[in-house]
Amino acid sequence: MQTPHTVVTPTESAALKKVVAAIAGLAPEQVHRLFEHVQGQLEEEGSDVPLFARGIAGPLGKLDTPAKTKIDAHTHELFLQHCAMRGTDTSAELRDCIYALVHGKTYRQMVLEKVIHDAKRTEALMKLIGPFGGPESTGGAR
Repeated sequence: MQTPHTVVTPTESAALKKVVAAIAGLAPEQVHRLFEHVQGQLEEEGSDVPLFARGIAGPLGKLDTPAKTKIDAHTHELFLQHCAMRGTDTSAELRDCIYALVHGKTYRQMVLEKVIHDAKRTEALMKLIGPFGGPESTGGAR
């Protein structure tokens, strides 16, 4: 099911055509089971490989524990529409929901608080010890 915000590259489109041709004779429940199996394998293979070179760090530490669940198709479609209207992806929205449930604040709120705290700390240090950057370049003038 393609959502309005999905953009498929030519390479992905060619791969999609091959996949559709390969599953053409299967029943819908077989296709669903097959894709769940493939997704599970991909998640297992990638579990020890970080998605980014340095990983993702949040206000409470590294984000490395997956959280997933199953929902009905109607709710999923509404959730995708919600994400599209907010300009986010499903992972960011799920993360915000989990953090709001557990900590009483969304993940984005916590990140913003950390950034503001770090900025205030840097400002306080500058007041105590003065500017700590290097001398500015004069552009090669002598």
